[in-house]
Amino acid sequence: MNSLFLTLLIGGATGVLLGTAGAKIWAAARTRLAWPEGANFLRFHLSSNFVIAAEIIVSAIALAIPGHRIVSLLLAIIYAGFVVGATTLKGQECGCFGIEGMKVGPAHIWGCALTAAALLASAVSSEEIVSPRPLRLVVALASAVVMTVAMQLWNRLTRVEIDDTHHDQLFIVLSPTCTACAALKVMENHDVNDSELDGAILWVDRDSEQIAPLREAGVDVSAYPAVVSMNSADPSDAHVQSGLRECREVLQSWRTRQLALQA
Repeated sequence: MNSLFLTLLIGGATGVLLGTAGAKIWAAARTRLAWPEGANFLRFHLSSNFVIAAEIIVSAIALAIPGHRIVSLLLAIIYAGFVVGATTLKGQECGCFGIEGMKVGPAHIWGCALTAAALLASAVSSEEIVSPRPLRLVVALASAVVMTVAMQLWNRLTRVEIDDTHHDQLFIVLSPTCTACAALKVMENHDVNDSELDGAILWVDRDSEQIAPLREAGVDVSAYPAVVSMNSADPSDAHVQSGLRECREVLQSWRTRQLALQA
């Protein structure tokens, strides 16, 4: 393993950590971070704040310590942790990259596993290899910038405007453990089991009977708060958005439209 490859490996792995930490902070600030509520690391639940802090701390150490062995070992450990987390959440939405709707797949798991293996190999190697810190920093920053740009482009390309004017029912789906849900209730002065506009808008709990037909029809409601517009005659004809800002925007749009129809 030569010096250039090792520097690119350490710098690139560090840049990914910085990019994902920044993406999660950005998404959380806009209440769009779809972080799983249940177990996300074997039987344990790791909060987004804990993961973000770990990514930032390990990144800082990787860019500050001159020796490559301890840096490679720390990075290998955190990427191995990502493998465990990704395997636990396989097929689910994780919010790891701050991208709403992105689910954990084989590429996520194998990418982290191969990175962890390469870093571990460099940590236990008997060779004394020089990995200049300035070059590590340049590679890390470049990787973080590229990753951030790629994620923003993905968000824009996957955002689809859906015509819901034929929908006649709107559900505001809340979770009792969701801080953004609590904020939405305060801002809108509504709570679970409230209704608006003669029942056209219903505020419901995530485990309520009203949501059961949606899940049976294959509609994924897994991030909260969520707003679900649907055709009451066909539950599969539904559109789901999640996040505090999104819920408020859709609510305002529906209220305006329904009042106009009643006028």
